[in-house]
Amino acid sequence: MLQSLRENSRNAIIYVLFGIIIAAFILSFGPGSYRGCGGSASSYAAKVGGQTIGEGEFRAAFIDFGGPQAGRERGVKEFVLERLIERELLAQEAERLGFDVSAKEAEDSVGRGRLVLLGRDSPTASYFLKDGKFDYEKFKIVVERQLGMSVPRFLEIERRELLADKMRELLRVSAKVSPDEVKAEFENRGRQVNLEYVKFSPRKYEDDAEVTAADIDAYVKAHGDELKKKYDERSFLYKKLDKEAKLRQVFIDAKTPDAEKRAAEAMAKLKAGTPFAEVVKTYSDEKARRRGGLMGWRKKGFSGLGAVEEKVFAAKKGDLLGPEKSERGFQIILVEDFREGDVPVEAAQREIAEELVRTEKAKERAKVEAQALLAKVKAGEKLETLVGKDAASDSDEAAGADRDKPRLKETGLFSRRGEMVQDLGVSKELAKAAFELPVGQVAGPFDVGGAIALVRVKERKEPDMADFDKRKGELVKQAEKMKAYEVMAGWTKQRCTEVKAEGRIRASDDLLSADGKPVKYEPCQGMKLF
Repeated sequence: MLQSLRENSRNAIIYVLFGIIIAAFILSFGPGSYRGCGGSASSYAAKVGGQTIGEGEFRAAFIDFGGPQAGRERGVKEFVLERLIERELLAQEAERLGFDVSAKEAEDSVGRGRLVLLGRDSPTASYFLKDGKFDYEKFKIVVERQLGMSVPRFLEIERRELLADKMRELLRVSAKVSPDEVKAEFENRGRQVNLEYVKFSPRKYEDDAEVTAADIDAYVKAHGDELKKKYDERSFLYKKLDKEAKLRQVFIDAKTPDAEKRAAEAMAKLKAGTPFAEVVKTYSDEKARRRGGLMGWRKKGFSGLGAVEEKVFAAKKGDLLGPEKSERGFQIILVEDFREGDVPVEAAQREIAEELVRTEKAKERAKVEAQALLAKVKAGEKLETLVGKDAASDSDEAAGADRDKPRLKETGLFSRRGEMVQDLGVSKELAKAAFELPVGQVAGPFDVGGAIALVRVKERKEPDMADFDKRKGELVKQAEKMKAYEVMAGWTKQRCTEVKAEGRIRASDDLLSADGKPVKYEPCQGMKLF
């Protein structure tokens, strides 16, 4: 076909019509200018299973996808290269299965005005048409002058695109979806509930949770494997440490009446042997009472202690400092311990255990609060009256003050998605109950998303099966299209990973350079079919 087109395309007007376009292409993408869109002196873009994807192929695909205009968007060049690697993987598999596309088939396809690039029909094909017919001279000029490759090489690339298309079609055909599957999915998506819920955040109770040495011992004994795993994940936090001090404080704001006198009284009680946590509850400001006045481990220079820091790091384990006066108030500091270098594994695991025990105790407190609320509702009180409306409608000041206060909120209609419950989080128990509870019934407590929740079904919506019957054919086609996409994407990702593991995929980092700096590209990482 192309031979006959060559013999009938000798019109000099072609060069006039396309001279400006081609000149612009050469200025933007010609030799010496290609670096501006990520090019390099390398002779290949990628090597896949023994097949080379040339730099010219990458350039052709990049231009077809939008050139420098599209290239300004981050990741476009990587996307183009991934599509070319994908094409090779599909074409090679098609050859292995015995499929074939001849050079004549590729010529005939181009001659009919169809150009396949990046796995799709390319809009560039319209540039090769004149009065609706393919014009070989236009085609030749753009391929040789713009893309910098010979016509035979370009047709070979097109042949491989058509080979890859055969493999895509084979995968599409294998992606069948039965009408019953589509109906089940339609029903699942159409069956929806709207939950009202009250969530109790354990965070509210963590600071008041008292954790004893006996609690920690019991947890370490019962959860050894879990602690080992947690330590392995966080081990970097316990190695090569600068000197740190573990501190507790009693803090009395300077605005407090008789602040200095109260500080002296607190110090006297501590010296007399009164437990630190008890003194903290009696004398400290509310914020400083949390966790018995625990400040945690503080590194020198980052302690936030100001002038007192020097005294702290000059003290000995167990020393009691103060009262120390500052502009903010009076401070009594207990130096509980010091550490430096690598923390022993046992000590680190006990610290992690303390954190986990505190979380468990806080969650139990939250559950008790939820059960008490549920009991009141069952006794006849209204949920709305007991907890109030969503804090989102309150003033910012009130919302900030009661950030962790339980409020009645609403999910809006949602369909079942495994164990995920909209707005709340993951809970197998709640996900099941949400679609079984009668409207209006309050149920719980449910442990969901790290919090404790009570829920009430406000409304239900059933699937519109009349709508399904009307759109059944359309829905089946949509489902088959989606299934085909998933099958192809899954196959391509898996095959790319296999070939990469065999050491048979290599990409040119220079080709993707940005501002003269090479970009490290990892094949298969973002592999998704276009």
